[in-house]
Amino acid sequence: MKSATAKELGQKTAALLAEVRRGRQIAITYRGRRIAVLAPFDKSPQPEFEATGFGIWKGRRDMQTVDKWLNRVRAARYET
Repeated sequence: MKSATAKELGQKTAALLAEVRRGRQIAITYRGRRIAVLAPFDKSPQPEFEATGFGIWKGRRDMQTVDKWLNRVRAARYET
């Protein structure tokens, strides 16, 4: 695997991306440590996104509609 510094990535982005298009992987280093890998995008199917965090408010009676809840929370800011 070829390696390039972060500075080279900034200066020679087009050339590095051309190599990636040809199928090569490039390790990006910053201060001598590997921080990332540029690799061709794999066209195999990606796993489905599971939005587990979005269900944490489910079933709460005080959050039936987000608009009403936000208006109630924000109302305190505008009261004088």
